[in-house]
Amino acid sequence: MGFWTYYSPLGLGIVLTLLLHDTIRAHAPAMPVWAEWPFVVAVALGVGLLCQLMLIGAQGAFAQALPVPVGRSIRGRGAAVAGCLIIATVVLASVAGLLLSGELRTAAPVVGLLGLISAAGAVITYVWCWPTAVRDFDKRLR
Repeated sequence: MGFWTYYSPLGLGIVLTLLLHDTIRAHAPAMPVWAEWPFVVAVALGVGLLCQLMLIGAQGAFAQALPVPVGRSIRGRGAAVAGCLIIATVVLASVAGLLLSGELRTAAPVVGLLGLISAAGAVITYVWCWPTAVRDFDKRLR
């Protein structure tokens, strides 16, 4: 998988969100006119990041391989658990944001807390499995 293929969810999430800039500005909270475009860009970066995290979670859950710096990757059950927790984090964070925008002030923090718990679980699993990561993408080996 090349650079452009791997990071395409980030770019596509940003571009598609920027294409919807009128809708985002219409539903944005009250703010000065100068702050509207920075708000839209921040939302676009957030959506792009969520799309990229969803790809990494799917890679861990279904391909059972998560990238680790310096050409290594976490393989097997640890990658699958971390990937499922990353997917749960993205879904729960998105649901919490939608609930918050729908003025459901009680449900949004509960779902957001569940998202934070799954994010903490993903980070703990990733750090726990890091020492056992296999060296497989290192260019020095070829």
